Amino acid sequence: MATVAIGLAGCAAPQYIPLSQENAKKIQTVSARSLVVQDEVIAKADPSTVSAALGGGLIPALIDASITNSRQARLQVAMDSMYESLEDYDFRALYWPELTRQLHEQFPLKVTNVVTTARAMPAKEVLQVVQNLGDGEAQLFISTDYYLSTDLRSLNLVTSSALWIKGGQQPVYKNLMKYQSAPLGNGSEQSAKAWGMDGGKPFFDKLKEGIQETLAMLAIDIKENAPASAQAEKIDVKFNFGENASPDRKSIRGTLVDKHGERVIVRGASGGLYSLLP
Repeated sequence: MATVAIGLAGCAAPQYIPLSQENAKKIQTVSARSLVVQDEVIAKADPSTVSAALGGGLIPALIDASITNSRQARLQVAMDSMYESLEDYDFRALYWPELTRQLHEQFPLKVTNVVTTARAMPAKEVLQVVQNLGDGEAQLFISTDYYLSTDLRSLNLVTSSALWIKGGQQPVYKNLMKYQSAPLGNGSEQSAKAWGMDGGKPFFDKLKEGIQETLAMLAIDIKENAPASAQAEKIDVKFNFGENASPDRKSIRGTLVDKHGERVIVRGASGGLYSLLP
């Protein structure tokens, strides 16, 4: 839903639109709508890229499909032990109460209403919501996905957000926020079992941390009314790109935005925020 709202701004629109002070002053109240489609964690295998290396064609494409399917099947088998330990849980039941509480208590703008849903909103409905906004009103769309890295060592939460005001042809604010946990275990089935230990305590602890970090990034992003200057110091922070990542893909380069406890929040080249361990 939030991705739909963002997409309405057009293909050429940037990933990151900071909330200007001018637009922030126009907003008196905010209604929020949160979309979470998933109820349980997933792991998506890295797609094979044989066809790209061979210049395309039917045979390389078939090889890619076979390799990708094999990787996904192996991941699914490895995760079975984790699913058994977690029993029945629903991420939304953990996420939405905390989201609602923090939006009401700590969000920089006054939030008067929070709607939660597992149904994506069609573009036509998004436009209707925006058109119905009154003076001083804003609509915040939030969409969250979560998954394990392809080596099953790291938990990732990815959240898209977009803020609209009356008469807007595009959001007055939008961005993408990514949380990644510390790696757990040695990968594959060993990591899956580690996530499920003690009734899933390691998994739920990091899930809760991810929720807190996501909401912290959203609040920071709304408060920061301008992107970092070109002269701002850049840092490299470790990032787990998964088991099939090239050896040179080991970190995210960005500008330090916040540091608390052991974690840092950095802004990447495209403006997105990352909550990572240095």
